[in-house]
Amino acid sequence: MALNTNVPFSSMTGARQTMLSWAKVLESLDEVPEIYRDSCKAILGGAGPFPHVVLTPAMRGARHKATEKLLCEVNGVFHIWECLGSQVVSTAYPLKTICSIEVGNILLYSWLTISGLTTDGIKSSYVIPFNAATGRHLAPFINKMRPAPGNPDEITWQAEQAKFDYLLVDNYKFMNYARESLVQGEKVIDSLWQPQIRRPLFAILGWPVFRTVALTHLAVLTDKEIIFIQDVKHSFKDTGGRYGGIWQYVPLRHILAVALSEAADGTMTLSLSLDNSAQQLAKLFSASNKPALEQFQKELSRKLAKPR
Repeated sequence: MALNTNVPFSSMTGARQTMLSWAKVLESLDEVPEIYRDSCKAILGGAGPFPHVVLTPAMRGARHKATEKLLCEVNGVFHIWECLGSQVVSTAYPLKTICSIEVGNILLYSWLTISGLTTDGIKSSYVIPFNAATGRHLAPFINKMRPAPGNPDEITWQAEQAKFDYLLVDNYKFMNYARESLVQGEKVIDSLWQPQIRRPLFAILGWPVFRTVALTHLAVLTDKEIIFIQDVKHSFKDTGGRYGGIWQYVPLRHILAVALSEAADGTMTLSLSLDNSAQQLAKLFSASNKPALEQFQKELSRKLAKPR
């Protein structure tokens, strides 16, 4: 995901408290709030340049609430210190044990969810809300959790991005989302776009009423990871379209197994089992996508069978 840091100021209407919560970069240990210093000085007070440290303030809006957090990455470990009243609770994830990350955005509200094995050997997920206008401060952490970029020539790079041109007519937004989600040097092996899936519930005066069972989403398989991009629930614009999105990144090395299951109505579920997660990651596809989904599974299984 390319975090949007150019959000119009007018977008802050109706979310004043959330908008006042700006993450900021701290330049030295002296700038770290005193409540955190005893917990983090062993990590941040060592010799050498001061690492990239971000303070995400508390959010106290009507819809979104979050505690204050201090974030940094040092020697391949992502550290989180959370302020809970007068107490500080710390959690740390070695980058190599993070099995998936999720980045979501609805106007100026964004979040980062990390799933993996902590330094204490616990499988867990941790959600870090932040203001999208300061997403550039979180981007260095996200980049380190994803594949290292390569240095492809411009023609090769453009060719990889052009693999999403088929979405130009059907869903221009998702075409751009997919292009922006690629790390330079990644090779796109396959992708599968799924429009929203709705099921009829009942009819009123002959007009059917539908329930949405799956939002529009896109699955992308690269040589290094799987990328899932989807619309956000409860994010309608006045025009009827949806704004924002959710991006999930899953390194191939953390996928233990992939499975397909078919429901009575013909819909298909793609399920991924991850090594450092207690839950499966599952995506629903329509019956019309069955051949393409089976091909997607075949390509993924082929990648998983190779030494990594």
